[in-house]
Amino acid sequence: MRITCVIVSYNNGRLLQHAIMSVITQSHSVDEILVADDGSTDESRQIIAGFSHRFPRIRPIFRERNLGVSANRDLAVREAQGDFVTTLDGDDYILPTKIQAEVTAIKQSRALIAFSDVKMIDHRNGKSWVEETAHLSALDPSARVRWLLWKRTLPRFMTLAKNVHMEIGGYQHDLRTWEDWDYMLRLAMTPYGWVHSGAVGPVVRLGTRGLSNIEPYQHAKQRCLVIWRNQELIRAHVGLPFLALALGRVVLVGAKWQGKTWYRRAHHGILHPVVR
Repeated sequence: MRITCVIVSYNNGRLLQHAIMSVITQSHSVDEILVADDGSTDESRQIIAGFSHRFPRIRPIFRERNLGVSANRDLAVREAQGDFVTTLDGDDYILPTKIQAEVTAIKQSRALIAFSDVKMIDHRNGKSWVEETAHLSALDPSARVRWLLWKRTLPRFMTLAKNVHMEIGGYQHDLRTWEDWDYMLRLAMTPYGWVHSGAVGPVVRLGTRGLSNIEPYQHAKQRCLVIWRNQELIRAHVGLPFLALALGRVVLVGAKWQGKTWYRRAHHGILHPVVR
């Protein structure tokens, strides 16, 4: 069982060092580490080159232009030589036993997809929590789709057979946001079982990405696009009424948060006028 870890990065700077080291120091060694830089303009490429000289398992991939995280990740996965692949973003990291726990779960269950609970750290307020996802192991494809359409909690950086990635068509290159959700929906519809590792694996840093600068209505629009693209498959699993309900919920939630955003801006402008 050969394992490739794909790390994608764009201007992640020093955070990228932590991400790479978290893979190198795993209790279960991975066979190959692909670090795909998406046209960074900071010191990321020098960092990647330095690591590749020290660790032969690391293979740099340098994009000549910025492709976006979805295309960058998908193309790197397609280059992986391992028969199982896991991924990581350059500003996140994984705990030392993540790979070991997921490999053990795969071998014991003969599943093709393994995942772990996710630790979230919000650097904007110092809060942290664990998103528990073990219940997804007990769900059939239709129940997984219902969960993903209704909840915001997602498994992150799963370990799965590369041929499963290829079977579902990989990541959609034109999606700049919610590409993971789109991917997860299509993965959920496969007949393959998901197995939980019984451990916490990935650590996701919130507040280090630019997504917080995207308007709520734009998030809602992108989520609606994902649902619309996958509507036929979704309908086959959950039916038209649930599909319509999920679309309506996305619109209502987006409108709610957009209203709160406008209110905060207006309130801030009234109470804290700009001094010129």
